[in-house]
Amino acid sequence: MRVLSGSARGVPLKTVPDLGTRPILDRLKKSLFSILDAMGLLVDARVADLYAGTGTLGLEALSRGAEHCLFVEKRPDGVKLLHENLVKTKLATKAEVRCAAVGGVLQELAAAGPDQRRFDLILYDPPFAFSRDAESRAALEAELALAGRLLYPGHARLVLRCERKAAPPAPAGLAMVRHWADGPHALAFYQVSETQPARSPEEKR
Repeated sequence: MRVLSGSARGVPLKTVPDLGTRPILDRLKKSLFSILDAMGLLVDARVADLYAGTGTLGLEALSRGAEHCLFVEKRPDGVKLLHENLVKTKLATKAEVRCAAVGGVLQELAAAGPDQRRFDLILYDPPFAFSRDAESRAALEAELALAGRLLYPGHARLVLRCERKAAPPAPAGLAMVRHWADGPHALAFYQVSETQPARSPEEKR
């Protein structure tokens, strides 16, 4: 596992050595960031890496020119390695790390109001079971909808990694604008739905 491009290109990254995490393979990560780069979603972007693990996705975004990344991961062992990866890549000054459950952090940020925290890009990589299992799917869609409230309207995107065989979630307030698959994995790209109520000028970027 390594950073593929940018200021930290080639730096090896530490990962949690167990089956509880699913680090993204280099081939899929390369495809994802090629798409994001072509969309202009990396340079000077404010990014959130949710279910961050040891930070593979957010670190790639920072290396490629993102302005800042919020990492959220609840496993202390993963967060420890994430901090080590930030030091190795010399990207720590551009990062905020929260060792907490994603849902709680999203609720906190949403409660702070639209002017307090907005993102150009949210990288969302929960356990595959969240989108596969019927009993957790509603909770996943509710959490995605909450995350969507933190996106800038218009160009900003939320990207969900899930299984190709799973039907893409349909969170309220978000519209899926692209579905890209590679082998058993898929990437679903969402933007703020145009049917949402109009925001006041001061809420817009």
